[in-house]
Amino acid sequence: MRNSTSRLDDDKENDSNVVCSGFILDRAEQLNRAFYYSELDGPFSYGTLRNTVSKLRNEGKLLKLPKENPSRYILPKWASRPEYSCVQRNDKKGMGVSFDFFSFLEQLPWSAHLSIHAIKLRFEVYSFNWLDDGWTYSTRTHSYRRSFNLSYPINIQCFDTGTVLVSVKSSVRPFHLNLHGLISLTCLLGELRERLHAPCIPEPANWLIVQWHLNRDSEPISIDGLSFQVTFQDFFENVARLYYKHELKRVRAEAIQSPKQTIKELFEDALNRG
Repeated sequence: MRNSTSRLDDDKENDSNVVCSGFILDRAEQLNRAFYYSELDGPFSYGTLRNTVSKLRNEGKLLKLPKENPSRYILPKWASRPEYSCVQRNDKKGMGVSFDFFSFLEQLPWSAHLSIHAIKLRFEVYSFNWLDDGWTYSTRTHSYRRSFNLSYPINIQCFDTGTVLVSVKSSVRPFHLNLHGLISLTCLLGELRERLHAPCIPEPANWLIVQWHLNRDSEPISIDGLSFQVTFQDFFENVARLYYKHELKRVRAEAIQSPKQTIKELFEDALNRG
């Protein structure tokens, strides 16, 4: 009789865990962002929620953002979002984490918008017969180079392999990391594509962003002679900086990231986040 009762108790506990797991994952989908324990309001006790979240983490169904107290959690499919790029997949060790610099920027009581600058994009072409006399060839890098002064300065490298690297200099006027900023960036890249006059160049929406500097700036500070820079680097070789931007008279905090997403995918992420 005791064994039968014990099995019944185990079955009830397992059913409760399944229900709680479903509740947490459904709640995460509804929030569509990183969440705290306190946002998992429902019919379950704190201990049950804590144990179930730990179980979901072990199963790889939830990821914990690093170096946060209290902790926040995300769904694995969100790890590719720019704000959660601190979470990286390591096939040998499962999910590994590095510093969560986005959360630091997000919590700074500075300017309203997160922004991006020093943007590098990549696309592939099958021919360079559209290059004219305005391009110079470097034997050291095996690439053709040219600069364009549009609404932002842009440098282009065309490598012998067929890869084209586009570098947008926007440190003084960074693009906001929202729909408005992405539209402005897309318009700039569309203008560049028109200037290149090459039908083999894909639409800018399909260009891959290989690197950017994610930043947030302070309000203007008028302190003559102030100059400093502090650089951080973690075990994943991610780099972050805090320094004074003389042209803007602002303190800037920034992280160097590799989103590895197309412009189109960034638009989709921005729309999904509302």
